[in-house]
Amino acid sequence: MKKSILAVCLFCFALCSSLAQNQKPTIEPEIEMKAGLLGYRFFKDGERLNWKELLEATASVEEAHLLIKRGRSQNTFSSVFAFTGGALIGIPLGQKSADRDPTWELAYLGGALGIAAFYLSFKAFNNINKGVDSYNIAVAKQSSYRFQPEFFIVNNQNGFGLAMRF
Repeated sequence: MKKSILAVCLFCFALCSSLAQNQKPTIEPEIEMKAGLLGYRFFKDGERLNWKELLEATASVEEAHLLIKRGRSQNTFSSVFAFTGGALIGIPLGQKSADRDPTWELAYLGGALGIAAFYLSFKAFNNINKGVDSYNIAVAKQSSYRFQPEFFIVNNQNGFGLAMRF
């Protein structure tokens, strides 16, 4: 009788162990950011994300979501300031090339806008980078600890037994 109970317990244990091997962990993939000449590119699990998909993906981590939203708006303002500054610098240069009296005050104003755009661009990059990093850290913390006990059958002077290590 004891042998049949032990055999049934061992069979159940072996069955549970073999089924546990087939489970795939649900690890959220990290977001990778690349800054190029034409802007930022975001990849998650090998697929490219646009801004809207990036904001949807980071909605679960509030701090990262806010940093990315702030960085996106700073990036937009930076682009507007850079375009306006370039145009204001170009107007007096065009006047000078046409042998007209240039208004250099526009160039000075354009230079100031260009410097502001440069500053905002760096702040946008830092905020977006911090947001992506904080998302990746939060996702890694969530998936790093999973309770996975190990069961062993032991035989010692007291007899057979089942040991659990976690």
